[in-house]
This record gives sequence, structure tokens and C-alpha cells, in this order.
Amino acid sequence: MNKPDEPALRPLVIDLDDLIVALNHRDELGLASWWLNAESGELLYFSEDLGDDEAEEDPRDDGRFVAVEPIESRVAFGVMADFVDQLSDPRLARRLADALQKRRPFRGFKDALADHPEQREAWFAFERVAHERLARQWCESLGIAPTWRI
Repeated sequence: MNKPDEPALRPLVIDLDDLIVALNHRDELGLASWWLNAESGELLYFSEDLGDDEAEEDPRDDGRFVAVEPIESRVAFGVMADFVDQLSDPRLARRLADALQKRRPFRGFKDALADHPEQREAWFAFERVAHERLARQWCESLGIAPTWRI
């Protein structure tokens, strides 16, 4: 609910799956990026590798588009730590917590879950809820009240 002095959020229909992909996209070379058309709600993947003649449109100079900045690693790490904190299996929780303290924590976390199919599925559900929350927060920071197209 907005306070009286806060502007109302503007409704916009956005594909949640595409936005989650965009928020988790990492391009080490900086040649590819995701953009939200703040008027239509469409997400656009733009790559400089495609060349100007192949790209449908260049969002970088179009005021309708907002760059989708990826979720910071520390935030993604926090989601994994939150999952560990809510586990009822102390052995698995300890194993996952240990993985998060080692080199390559994201890989170690996923590897540790590989032997626990039920908990692996629980992780995917937990991560999905966290990503939806982060996507909603990102939209609201732009003044957008998203309705998810799934």
C-alpha cells in the first residue's frame, strides 16, 4: 500500500520467467544484456555479437527500455544461506553450509544437493519464490506493479 506522499505504482504485465532469466544473466564479456520495455512489459535480449543489421532494435538509446541489472552474487548467496537455515535435516544443512564456505560455493551447493532429490526439488521451489520476490522488488523500484505472465 502506498503512503499518501508516494506515487502509485503503474501496472504492467511482465513474463516472470523471462525476468528471472534476465535478473540471473551474467555476461563476463559485457556484450549481451537484457532490457525491459517499460511501456509494453516485453523483455529484450540484446547482444552486440548479433550486429546492428540483425538486431530487431537497439534498446540502449530508446527511452522506453530499462536495463535489467543482474542480481548481485551476495544476494543469490543469501538465498542459498536462507534455504540452509530453514532445513530440518541437520546433516544436509551442515553439508550445504560447508559448501557455501568453500571455493566455488554456488557449484558446491548444487553438487551437495545432487544426492538429495527431494531437497533438490525443495530448493528449486524455494529459489523460485525468492526470485519472484526479487523480481517484484526490482519492478517496484522502477515504479511498476507487475502482473506476472507465466
